[in-house]
Amino acid sequence: MRSRSDLARLSDLKSWLGISSGDDDFLLERLITQTSRAILGYLNRPSIVPEIYTENFDGGNQASILLKQWPVISVDSCKINGVSVPIVAGDGTQMLGCVVDVGDSIPPGRMQRLSLLGGTFAAGFQNVSISYCAGYQVTDENGVVPSTAPFDLDVIAPFGDFASDVGVRDGNGARFSKVVSDPGSGEYACSDGVYSFSSVDAGRSVQMSYGYVPADLGRSCIDWVADQYQYRTRIGQHTKSLGGQESVSYIVKDMPDVTKIVLQPYRRIVTP
Repeated sequence: MRSRSDLARLSDLKSWLGISSGDDDFLLERLITQTSRAILGYLNRPSIVPEIYTENFDGGNQASILLKQWPVISVDSCKINGVSVPIVAGDGTQMLGCVVDVGDSIPPGRMQRLSLLGGTFAAGFQNVSISYCAGYQVTDENGVVPSTAPFDLDVIAPFGDFASDVGVRDGNGARFSKVVSDPGSGEYACSDGVYSFSSVDAGRSVQMSYGYVPADLGRSCIDWVADQYQYRTRIGQHTKSLGGQESVSYIVKDMPDVTKIVLQPYRRIVTP
C-alpha cells in the first residue's frame, strides 16, 4: 500500500524494470518507501506534499525570517512574544503586518521569507511562532463534471504525479464535502487523482486542489530503487567475470550520481 511520503508509484517502477509479475511487489513497495524517506532526509525536508507547519524562530530585530519549508501555500498565523501579527497580501495597501515572498510556480521553487512591514521581529529566544501550509500543490484546477456517466475527472497534474487531495469547490467558492464512495449532491470522492462526483452535479464547474510529486523527484526515486533492486543480486561485488578475459565492473555508491544532481536544487541547506 502506498505511503503518503512515497515519491514514486509501484506501477511506474515495474514498468521501468520491465517486471510484469507481482512476485516482488511487497519488496518493491518497501524499497520505494525506504528510498523516499532517504531522499527526504537528504533534502532535509520532512515532506514535499502540502502540510501544516508550526515553527518557532529566534527574533533578532530582523525585518524578515526565512521559512524552512516551501513552496508556501498560505500563512495562517504569526505571533511575536505571544502577540498575533496580521497577515497581509503584500500589495502595498497595508503598512503593518506579515507578508510572504511570492513563490515560484514551477518546481523546484525556492525558500521564501516572511517579512514584517513597518517593524522588526523583536529579539528573543524562540519568541516568534509562525504557522503556515507548504508543499507542492496545484490550486484550483478547473474542470466540469461530465454530463454522462462516469461522472469522473482526472487531474491534469502538469508538474508530476498526484499525491494528495486538498479539496474541491465550485465556481462560486462553495466547498464540496469529501466522502469515501457514492458521492451525493455537493460531495466528491477521490482515488489516486480521479475525482468522482454525483450525477446531480453533472455539468457543474469545479476547482480541484491537490498535492503532487515533482516529476524529477519521482524519476530520481525510481532510478535509485531500481539500482538497489538490481544490487541485491550482486551484493558486495565490484566486478564479475563473464568468462575468458571479459569482465563487467559495477559502480557501488550510496546514491547514484545522477540522482544526487537532480536532488540538489530541492535541498534545504540552511541550518535549523
